[in-house]
Amino acid sequence: MKPRTSIVVSRLPGKTVFPFGAAILALSLLAAPRSSHAEGLPEGGLLHTPFGGSLAARLVADGFDRGRVEALLGDKRLAINQTTLANAIVYRDTQIDWKMFLAEERLSRARAFMTANRDLLAAATARTGVPPEVIAAILMIESDFGAFRKLHPVFNVFVTLLWAADPANFETVRGIIQKRLPDVTAEKVREKTRSKARWAYEQLTYLLRIAEREKIDLAALEGSWAGAFGMPQFIPSSYWGYAVDGSGDGRADLYNIADAVFSVGNYFKSFGWKDGLPEEKQRAVVRRYNNSELYAATVLSVAAKLRETAARTP
Repeated sequence: MKPRTSIVVSRLPGKTVFPFGAAILALSLLAAPRSSHAEGLPEGGLLHTPFGGSLAARLVADGFDRGRVEALLGDKRLAINQTTLANAIVYRDTQIDWKMFLAEERLSRARAFMTANRDLLAAATARTGVPPEVIAAILMIESDFGAFRKLHPVFNVFVTLLWAADPANFETVRGIIQKRLPDVTAEKVREKTRSKARWAYEQLTYLLRIAEREKIDLAALEGSWAGAFGMPQFIPSSYWGYAVDGSGDGRADLYNIADAVFSVGNYFKSFGWKDGLPEEKQRAVVRRYNNSELYAATVLSVAAKLRETAARTP
């Protein structure tokens, strides 16, 4: 069936958005999540706290339904995410062993994925111009083709980043961060929490729109500690702008293989990928997916390995 664009197609003009995936997931392998209760962090809903009341008022002022907002902030599943606090405020992608994505075990899974989904990948390439091996490299690096996905409630991640910027929570946040990065300064913590909070609020508004349109249980949606979800690990603004329906069922589900494949292709096409693009330009497009030179180099190296195999296969 010819893929159709999902109902989720609009985006804010001029915005640069990044799915934030591979390094996030790799770090998650190294730092297993711990409960909020272990550090005395809020859990069981935040509506009836000064922070929760303030956030609810802000969202309602921005046009979201009061009843829905209060239900979400009062949901017992809502808790401050310690792993997000430890990793997302001051993040260093140099800690990732990027070579692990070039290990034969992972490459063989990518080859198997390409073989099993040859027609689907060919259709996505025909529509977007993005080679099958590039799409496969992204899905392998981001989530191991969906095998590594259920980590943290996405709603909690963005609420956590907003909570971290509340001056009343500064000492708690700094203490958690300094356990992982002892040299981080108070000034840096303040700077990053404020910056992350601005970004998190924008992502939270996209997430609320997505949940309303797609009729999903937002508190049950899970992804990385940075708020990315699905096989391609899109953040909410990336889903809103670039997720497409590849299966023909009228909606974009990033845990559906066809939707994930076409969404990655659509993302790359939207940022200028085309046939014959020089490697320097290819790197630039990949950095729009994740703004990291190490990430871009890894994606293109994995794709090259997969291309070599494909060329040898009759």
